[in-house]
Amino acid sequence: MRTEALPNNRFQLHDISAEVHRHSFARDVAFGLAAPQKSLPPKYFYDERGSQLYEQICALPEYYLYRAELEILRTYAAEIHAEIGHLTLVEFGSGSASKTRHLLAAYEQAGQPFRYCPVDISRNVLWDTANRLLREYRHLEIRAMHTDFAGRPEVIQEFQLDKKAVAFFGSTLGNFTPEESVEFLQRTAAILGPDDVFLLGIDLKKSPAILLPAYDDAEGVTAAFNLNVLQRINYELGGRFDPQNFEHLALYNAERGCIEMHLRSRLTQDVPIIKIEQTMSFRKDETIHTESSYKYSADQVRDLGYEANLVLRRTWFDARRYFLVALFGSR
Repeated sequence: MRTEALPNNRFQLHDISAEVHRHSFARDVAFGLAAPQKSLPPKYFYDERGSQLYEQICALPEYYLYRAELEILRTYAAEIHAEIGHLTLVEFGSGSASKTRHLLAAYEQAGQPFRYCPVDISRNVLWDTANRLLREYRHLEIRAMHTDFAGRPEVIQEFQLDKKAVAFFGSTLGNFTPEESVEFLQRTAAILGPDDVFLLGIDLKKSPAILLPAYDDAEGVTAAFNLNVLQRINYELGGRFDPQNFEHLALYNAERGCIEMHLRSRLTQDVPIIKIEQTMSFRKDETIHTESSYKYSADQVRDLGYEANLVLRRTWFDARRYFLVALFGSR
């Protein structure tokens, strides 16, 4: 692990082996594109270009998720802060912290030094966000971590915190299967102390007429976001993908209760990927599954926590009850 700091010592970045990230990407591409149902993990959306496109998605009229969670955090930040106290805030998948900043503002208003520990797969986003937040909040200290946390929430133990509030916003948990969600939450619960808490932001079940446009917007930004993963394979792994030979596909899987995103091949084609020494063959209309986004009811969120040894303490909803932020403690 490499650690970097700004001269004022208000910011440190712990970098968990970028080389590991590169090997993981190559391995997951080789394995995923050779499977009967081709697939790529959604975490690979978030290179620099992908992160920029996601920020654009959040501003789209169809993408209610961002606005609904923002409404909750903006409206109830003081309440949430009162519930969790002045614990160090650790955030999985922090991104630009554009919603979390409302909770950070509640910390700042307490007039005491506080620490924020964002964890993200994008190193550039961590640096840019830290520089912006440190200008905005004078009592803030940041200890960031650049790593892939999806399969190992235990990585936050590297921060060596006695007491903490762990946050997982953005409904990113919905990208996991229900089984993976329980495992992630169980492993997170296992590293929570008796005074620690867990904040979860999750998208709720609703009509497909509302869900589908959020993942297939009229401007085509989500399509560009989805297709960008092929460009990433091209420049990082020597792929020969022509993105124009694929199209974005979003559909609602009623049986599984989730939105699925795919990239569908427009024609029969063979695509070499030089650095993994493989050529991937595609039939016309064959798809690469790039993301699932599971939706939950409020009762399912409570039950999910209970199965993971977490007890639900408080819930907050947006005005339309599209989204939920839940506060859990250890059980």
